[in-house]
Amino acid sequence: MARKHLPLPINRLESFSDGVIAIVITLMIFQIKIPSVAENATSAEVWNSWLTILPSIIAYILSFLMLGVLWVNHHQFFHQLKSIDRKLLWYNLHLLFWMCIIPIPTAFLGLHFQKPEATALYGFTMFMTALAFAMMREYVHKSEHLLIDNLSNELRKKLRRKLLMTVGLYFVSIFAGYISVYISAGIFILVIIMYFMPQNIVVESAE
Repeated sequence: MARKHLPLPINRLESFSDGVIAIVITLMIFQIKIPSVAENATSAEVWNSWLTILPSIIAYILSFLMLGVLWVNHHQFFHQLKSIDRKLLWYNLHLLFWMCIIPIPTAFLGLHFQKPEATALYGFTMFMTALAFAMMREYVHKSEHLLIDNLSNELRKKLRRKLLMTVGLYFVSIFAGYISVYISAGIFILVIIMYFMPQNIVVESAE
């Protein structure tokens, strides 16, 4: 007698992932330390103290936008599924693990934004995050029973190309900072621009 696999609820996995991403975003803002200002400080001294944490704020904004992009695409990805299995749960946990690491290189980048080691650590974390997402999507695309039946083949190829490009760009950013940290920073911004607008889901007609 064949063993039956009961379908797992997609909404529960989405809710868990949403909660983890929300916590990651919250943890990042706690990394920014409010500067202390003396009671008799001048206006210039007050503003100068805030300028000291400006790189940390920029690093937070960069990671916030990237996590926002990941959340939008993660949400859209699960709307392309008709069911999930246990293996997909582990792929999703693998992705969430790397997303949970993001606050660490974000804080380090904010404190040492001119050091190539900071951009390398940030680029490596983003590379592993993108790779985890690519691995999860690749698994689903090879498991036809998980995808909605009329998902456009053109869209599948387009999403795969974009993900592979993202993985490649983040890989380059790990080493590009040793030439110039601004090259790595430009790559981080370029990836956000690439994904800022979510991809429309195109389905093929059932007729």
